[in-house]
Amino acid sequence: MNTPVKCLLAALVVMTMTAAATPPSGAPALTDAQRSSLRANITDNLQDANADIRTSTMQLVIELKDAYPDADLDFAIIPLMTVLKNDNVPELRILAACALHAFDSELARFAVSRRALYDSSDRVARLCAAFARAWSVKTGEAGLASIVSN
Repeated sequence: MNTPVKCLLAALVVMTMTAAATPPSGAPALTDAQRSSLRANITDNLQDANADIRTSTMQLVIELKDAYPDADLDFAIIPLMTVLKNDNVPELRILAACALHAFDSELARFAVSRRALYDSSDRVARLCAAFARAWSVKTGEAGLASIVSN
């Protein structure tokens, strides 16, 4: 699929799902078709070469976690960890850390805490350390946050 078509498709999915991600109270749960579409699009878009598509997808993940806290979006954790570790753009690594913070899982905590220690960008490392400390306060556990408490 060529790039303009892929960008258009991603934009349509993001617009559609963003509208769905801000439901009125008591909104119905995501259907199986929506979950399947989300899984395919989020997974593909987080690996896209276009930074704008990756950015929009990470923002979508954050909004979906807020709107549908019980929705199973755990399939996005590994691709988000890949962005956090390997993306060349520090701002995208920061957004990946924000998206992982929305998951509040052990795997997400581990990835963000490790980036606090080893990221090449001081800005990314500081933000990841702040997320690790916030998790530590929330859970009452020192864990990896004690390592990054600099």
